[in-house]
Order: sequence, then C-alpha cells, then structure tokens
Amino acid sequence: MSIPVVPSKTVSIPGVSSKRLNPFGCLIHPFDGFYAVKEEGKGSLLASGAIILVFFIATIFKRQSTGYTFNYADLSALNVWLIAAKTIVLYALWVSGNWAVATWMDGEGKAKQIGIVSAYALIPYVAAIIVSTLLSKVLVQEEGMFLGYITSVAMIWSAILMFIGMLIIHDYGAVRTLQSIALTFAAMGIVVFLAVLFYTLFQQVYVFIYTIYNELLFRL
Repeated sequence: MSIPVVPSKTVSIPGVSSKRLNPFGCLIHPFDGFYAVKEEGKGSLLASGAIILVFFIATIFKRQSTGYTFNYADLSALNVWLIAAKTIVLYALWVSGNWAVATWMDGEGKAKQIGIVSAYALIPYVAAIIVSTLLSKVLVQEEGMFLGYITSVAMIWSAILMFIGMLIIHDYGAVRTLQSIALTFAAMGIVVFLAVLFYTLFQQVYVFIYTIYNELLFRL
C-alpha cells in the first residue's frame, strides 16, 4: 500500500517557490523538490541534459586528468564512445527502463519526471568526480583513501536521492520502490543483452555477405 508523501510547508527551498526549480535545492530538501517536480510540473529537461553532459565531460576529465599517482589508464587509448555509453546511454537506459517498469507497476511518474529526478539525483556523484580528480593532483599516495571516501559518500547521497525521487514521483511505498528499481536494472540488463545479441548477429551477417561479395568478384 503506497503512502503519499506530502512535503512540509514550513521549509522554503530556493527555486522551489519560484517558477523554476533549483536543482541544488533538491540535494538538501529532496522531498519538497521532487514533489514540486511531480505535482507542480517544475524542473527543467534542459538543466537535466546539462547535468548529464557535465557527467559525460567529467568522466572524460577524470580518466585523462587524474593525478599520475592514482591514474592507471592508458591516456593514449581514450574511447569517447565507450565513455558515452557508460554515462549518456546508461542514463537513457535507466530512464526508459524505469518508465517501462512504472507503466507495468502502475507508477504515476512520467518519462519527463523520471528524467529530471534522475539527473538531479546524479549531481553529488558528478560533483565528486570533479572534486576527486582535482584533489588527485595534490594528494600523495598515502592520502588516496580520501578520494575513495569522497566518491563513496557521493554515491550513497545520489542513491538516496534517486530512491526518494522514485518513491515520490511514482507514489510508491519503500518496498515497492526498491522492487521497481530492481526491475529497472533487470530491464536495463535485458536491453543491453539484446543490443549485444543483435550487434553480433548483424556483424556475422555483414561478414557473410562481404565474403560472398569478394568471392563473386574473384570468380568474375
């Protein structure tokens, strides 16, 4: 049984009371902020897209600019498409997967709301990527644990924000929210599996056709 979450009216969040929603206000008051996304139609897809773009750029920045003491990546083997798959595509998979699961589980959230809430929830993690990358340039090996602490805290913070966001916009209880998140990950895994399967089949068909084409040219 879902319990509707009503935000406190005594809390004033910068940006929530105005026409637009301040994404950073949601980090401190997620219940009020995400409730405004659902019930008042606040939040910006443009801001969400900007956050995901920063997420993509920050991931590249981390890979290429982490201090040499902590950077074990081959800087000459940068694959932008792979990073895009781990950031932009992964975000798109999450939004589409959660929307599909919510449709099946009678969730109230719309695709736009899922996209906005998911992007806003990623802000602590994206900020941690940038901060830890900058700190890696001045810290020594013995102080590297602090980078892990920063990333871990940010990931937990983002996970809590994501949980609260899904709970509010879908009007679920805590258990049902966890179930929807688990099913979303399952749906994402299925999509990735099918994508890899179709890519493999396409590659085999292409090689087969190309081999026949070369054989015909050779015989002619």
